[in-house]
Amino acid sequence: MKFAQILSGVVNALMGKPWEQDFDLSARALPRSFIAVAAYIPLGLIAARAAVKYNDNTASMPYGPIVITLGLIALTFPLIAYLLCMIFDKMDRFRPWVIVRNWTFLFAYALIAAALGLYLLGVLPFFPAYVLALTLYICTLAIDVRLAWRVAGFDWVGAVFAGILISAATMMVLSLVISQNIA
Repeated sequence: MKFAQILSGVVNALMGKPWEQDFDLSARALPRSFIAVAAYIPLGLIAARAAVKYNDNTASMPYGPIVITLGLIALTFPLIAYLLCMIFDKMDRFRPWVIVRNWTFLFAYALIAAALGLYLLGVLPFFPAYVLALTLYICTLAIDVRLAWRVAGFDWVGAVFAGILISAATMMVLSLVISQNIA
């Protein structure tokens, strides 16, 4: 499967157009979609490096704890999706939802990393890069709601609930790590 085809599927899923033909939704495609999850890590490191540079350019970055934190955050979605699909009797939608969401968030995080990368390259001051990245990050909630509605087949209220639960679980992991002074 090619990135252009996956990107087309992502756009179609978010725009409400037919998306199924753009993705491999087979059982073998589910573990392959976690390649996208693995790619979140270097993109997250770009964001972390921008924060370190802004706060203290001489500080070293604790790569290990950051990678572990990013991995935990990335893996909260499949757990929440599995629980929601099981509770709401949508197990037939679990695999497509995870596959599409994994690839969608790769592109979303790439845009966030690009915004903060412009700051790291000295092209953009920190504040505009931060506002752009934060806006894109907040849009991930809307993306989660849209994918829960379009791909997982939840009704509107269920999709909003799913999106909020996914975002809350992500923030909970981040909050827990910060409160433990791990990162």
